Amino acid sequence: MALPPERFTADPDFVPLTRPALADALRRLGVRDGDTLMVHVRLSALGWLIGGMDAVVHALRDVVGTAGTLLAFCGWEDSPYHLLKLAPLWQRAYREVPAFDPAVSAARRDFGRFPERLRTWPAAIRSAHPEVSFTAAGPKADRLLAEPTDADPWGSDGPLGRLVRDGGRVLLLGAPIRRLTLCHHAEAIARVEGKRYHDYRMPVLVDGRAVWREFRTLDTYYGALPYYERADLAITSPVETLAQQAIAGGAGIRGRIGLATGWLFEAPAVVAAVVDWLERNF
Repeated sequence: MALPPERFTADPDFVPLTRPALADALRRLGVRDGDTLMVHVRLSALGWLIGGMDAVVHALRDVVGTAGTLLAFCGWEDSPYHLLKLAPLWQRAYREVPAFDPAVSAARRDFGRFPERLRTWPAAIRSAHPEVSFTAAGPKADRLLAEPTDADPWGSDGPLGRLVRDGGRVLLLGAPIRRLTLCHHAEAIARVEGKRYHDYRMPVLVDGRAVWREFRTLDTYYGALPYYERADLAITSPVETLAQQAIAGGAGIRGRIGLATGWLFEAPAVVAAVVDWLERNF
């Protein structure tokens, strides 16, 4: 058993969060049986949760039930996305990175512990794109993660586009609103000029061997649009700014979960609000 931090044990009135208590809080926030739910988690924000991230997944599954599906954005830990920005010796070293394998390649750690925990959950599956990589568990996982026919993993036929078409929802469980990855889908489909794309090569596993392939995706890392060049908008975090438009448009509701703030967003409403703001400002 892991020992809780002293700031919790020193308070005789503090009650640790449990799986049933977390499930009850999620239901009060509005998570429902049968939901298709994309989830972002900051575990430390919840206080002390008995069972840690395992309890988070169990509680989510308790609430969405056997008809519900959980979705998370994985990315790929230590991927060579920035390869050409590295020094030559580093580039040479990174060309030996193990090829991306959806079955074993780890999720990015800076997305928190939830994506990797869900990725390794029994019966979870992983999408095949090495950079814009998602994982899902539940009866709609196969449909959500099928390869996009338009070759645009952020676009209408990618996992987030399918989440929107399914009337899905997004839960921020202690995570800040700048983690609302769904905003990148809105960027992808908004009818605006000046979108930025990133061209890169990554090794993928093909018949047991590494094959370096070319990819081109919306540049969500450095900025899909010239946000920082718009002094009039005073943008310091593009996703946070876009998420605020969704909140202002009534796409999300806020509640208390443990010691954390939880947000539950309706995916179609988020995308509608963000697309509208982008098309008016860009």
